[in-house]
Amino acid sequence: MVLPRCLNLFYQALGSKITHENYKWQLDRFMAWNKITDYDDLLKADEKSIQRNLEDYLIHIKDRNSPNYIPSIMAPVELFYLMNEKNLNTKRLHKMFPTKTKRSGYGSYTREHIQSMIDNTNKRRTKALILFLASSGCRVGVIPELKLRHITDIENCKQVLCYAESKEEYTAFMTPEASKAFDDYLEERQQDKEKLKPESPAFRKTYVLGSFPADTMETGTVRNAISITLKDVSKIKTGTRFNIPILHGLRKYFNVALKSRHNCNLSLCEKMMGHSVSIPLDNHYGTFSNEAIFEEYKKAIPELSISKEWQLKEELKRNKEETRTSKDMVSDELRSIKEDNAEMKERFTALEDMLKRLSEKD
Repeated sequence: MVLPRCLNLFYQALGSKITHENYKWQLDRFMAWNKITDYDDLLKADEKSIQRNLEDYLIHIKDRNSPNYIPSIMAPVELFYLMNEKNLNTKRLHKMFPTKTKRSGYGSYTREHIQSMIDNTNKRRTKALILFLASSGCRVGVIPELKLRHITDIENCKQVLCYAESKEEYTAFMTPEASKAFDDYLEERQQDKEKLKPESPAFRKTYVLGSFPADTMETGTVRNAISITLKDVSKIKTGTRFNIPILHGLRKYFNVALKSRHNCNLSLCEKMMGHSVSIPLDNHYGTFSNEAIFEEYKKAIPELSISKEWQLKEELKRNKEETRTSKDMVSDELRSIKEDNAEMKERFTALEDMLKRLSEKD
C-alpha cells in the first residue's frame, strides 16, 4: 500500500514504531472529529482556516481530557501540518492550553505486590514478562522491538540490549530469577514446536500452534496480560490515573530497589535505567564498560529478587562472597605482618651484629 505523501512526510519525523502508532492514532482522532477519511483533505484549506480549526479542536478536547494530556493530543496534529509546510501560530495555540495539574501515578509496586502478581498467573509468558520488567527496569516500549539475539547469557544472569542500533541503545540485565523464568518460557515455546531463531521475538503473541510464524507482543497486549494479575494489588484512582501505573510501576520498583542501597553508584544506576541526561556530561565522559555496569548490577540482585527462595539464595551467595573477601583480607594482613616481622628480625640481627662489632672494636 502506497502512503499519501503528506502522511509519509509525517512519518519521516518520527522515531520508534511505538511513536508511529501513538502519533498516527492521535492524528486519526483529529480526522474523525473533522469527519474526513483522506489525509490530503486536511491540507486543502488555507492556513487561517486550519488555525481556526485547530483552535476549535483544542476547545473541544479541553473539557474531555486531563490538562496534562492535551499537549500529547495536539503534538501529532501540529507535526503533521509542520511537515507539510503549513505555517501555523502554535505559540497562540499553546497559550490556550489548560494549566497542568499535579500528576498522580508516581507510586511503585512493592516486592509483595509483584509476588502476588506472579502467584495470580500460571502462564509462563506472563511470569517471564513481570520478572523481566521488574529486574531489568526496561520501559515496556522495548518489548515490541526485542529479539532473542538481543538477550545473551552473562554468568547466571542475562544481558539485554535495549533499543538496539538506535541512539537510545543501552544495556540492561536480568536477575537469575528472571533469567530462569525467561528460559522456562522459551522452553515452553520449543515444546510447542516453535523453532527459535536469533530474529525470533523475545516475547511473542498468543498462538494456537507454535510452528506458526511468531509475531511480537505489542504494548497493549503486555498491558492486558499484566492487568489480569493485579486483582490483589490495592490501587487508588485519582481522576483518570491510578497511584501506581500498571506497567511503569515495575520500572519504578526497579529504580527504588536499585538506588535505595546505601553504597550504590548513582552514575551506573542511571546507565541501567537508560537515562542519558540525568547526570550532566556523563554521556561524553562517563563511558562506563558493560562489565563495570554489570558489577554494580550484581550488588543489587538480592534487592531485585522477588521470591523468598531467590532472596535467600542471593543473600547466601552474597554472605559467602563477603566471608571469602574477609578471609582474603585477613590472610593478606597476616602475610603482611609475617613479612614485616621477618624484615624486623633481619634488621634486629643486623643491629646486633653491628653492636657486637663495635664492642669488639672498643
